[in-house]
Amino acid sequence: MKDNEFFEHVKSYKFIANKSLGQNFLIDEDVANAIVSTLSLTKEDKVLEIGAGIGSLSYYLSKSDAKCTLIDVDERMINILNEEFGKCPNIEIARQNILKADLSGYTKIIGNLPYYITSGIIEYLLLNAKNATVITLMTQKEVYQKLIDKKEVSPLSLLLHYVTKITSSKTVGRNSFAPIPHVDSTYFTLIPNENIKNEDNKALYKLMCKIFLHKRKTILNCLSNVTNSKEISLDILQKLNVSELKRPEQLDINFYIDVLNILKSNDFITKIL
Repeated sequence: MKDNEFFEHVKSYKFIANKSLGQNFLIDEDVANAIVSTLSLTKEDKVLEIGAGIGSLSYYLSKSDAKCTLIDVDERMINILNEEFGKCPNIEIARQNILKADLSGYTKIIGNLPYYITSGIIEYLLLNAKNATVITLMTQKEVYQKLIDKKEVSPLSLLLHYVTKITSSKTVGRNSFAPIPHVDSTYFTLIPNENIKNEDNKALYKLMCKIFLHKRKTILNCLSNVTNSKEISLDILQKLNVSELKRPEQLDINFYIDVLNILKSNDFITKIL
């Protein structure tokens, strides 16, 4: 089947999209090809595609020499994927929730993420894809902009920039999907660094999430909500030479790493995380 024939076939499935699962099928063959091309696949790669849907990205993965696993939570999509790619020697298909998947065996990860659970998936990848060398994702444009906006500091954005580098991004118009969503999308590539392998990342992220629960308050108050002690929190801030009047979003990742290390050295971390 030629590329244009396959994507005409994809368009015919628009009426089965499940809104509750955030399904919008990519129907632009050039965009799909460009997204898969960002992975620079080789026969040594083991690829995971998240939310493969009806196979817009899977089509170009199937043409590669890499071993690829396509997952989706929707049994209807799995049936379609099996019909389209079940006989491809480099393709494995599984009904699976990405948030329960073992990511340790994959070198490259790709996915057009469902709109309703984007942040949760990115969080899971950053904390668990320790052997990935390339991660290419497509999200709502606004989600991507928040991740890179220096004024929109969050635990997720801090973690993302700590363990990866964004090397490229491109906007994809809403008309490239069926059914047509209400917003444009952006696909971007993350290149993980050695920090993604740090064993403390989950504790670090949990600590940041707890501190950011009341991010409009001062760091002293936010940290005290974690330690249950203003005295201990003030002592930590003084050791780190950080003003107690700072807000959580005004502090960089190194501050949170230092706080975690202090809590660990005092054997206090197990009591609060």
